[in-house]
Amino acid sequence: MEYIERFMTNSVKFTIDKIAVANSFSKAASHYDQFAQLQRDIGNKLFTSLSSLETCSLENREPGTCLDLGCGTGYFSEKLINEQKIKSIICFDLSSGMLNFLQHNRDLSLCCIQGDMDFIPFSDNQFSTIFSNLAVQWSSDLSQMLIQLKRILVSGGELNFSTLLAGSLKELSDAWLTLDHYPHTNTFLTLANIQDMLEKVGFTKVTIKTETITLYYKNVLDLMRDLKGIGANQVHGHHLHKSQGRSLINKLELGYAKDKTRSGLLPLSYQVCYIKAVK
Repeated sequence: MEYIERFMTNSVKFTIDKIAVANSFSKAASHYDQFAQLQRDIGNKLFTSLSSLETCSLENREPGTCLDLGCGTGYFSEKLINEQKIKSIICFDLSSGMLNFLQHNRDLSLCCIQGDMDFIPFSDNQFSTIFSNLAVQWSSDLSQMLIQLKRILVSGGELNFSTLLAGSLKELSDAWLTLDHYPHTNTFLTLANIQDMLEKVGFTKVTIKTETITLYYKNVLDLMRDLKGIGANQVHGHHLHKSQGRSLINKLELGYAKDKTRSGLLPLSYQVCYIKAVK
């Protein structure tokens, strides 16, 4: 937290092993949708905030100029085409495995491009809409990425994204702290960080909504399997604990004890942020 606060008025940077992240999500691609109910629930709420492209009066905004940033398995790419009547969409993701899954399992003709969101390869004024569900937390430098996203939007174009805020996975982080003092969950930006970045980049008509979503698990093993199932088991500044296997799980169970519900379930909370911003 101190690291974030120190650079709050400037650029907040994270060291992220993008190759490891890409590999993790590629391994999860074939079973991702089985574990991704939370991602779908959050994405559906973000989806409802989209302005209708059919009724939009912006001169420069036409159906078909949409970027799904961090598209994953293409669940929302498909939804954007079928329900928003977008003629074409560019699906952009760091993971080749996710894009391969999308191309072989979605009954759509989609343009898929593999790349890093921190190095946007698109032209100025190329998109009228950018949709990104729970992806931008994997950016090494969100403020710089927002500059690039504004650049590729047409005048009046919309950026719609969801992300996680500081305080997410707190119960799991606290359980790890009973074992050691290394980071075992990602560091997330504060709402103030993101608001500051959007203001400095110069987006207008910014709308922000937040909520807390809490999931409950029977045990730590189920919780960790859930995170691994969606490929979210890579951590900024990851440090492996010396304990492994059942010994580690038992220690985490003990560390989680104070947060157990009366019925013995383990909570895992997510601080979710939904943002609509206009260029």
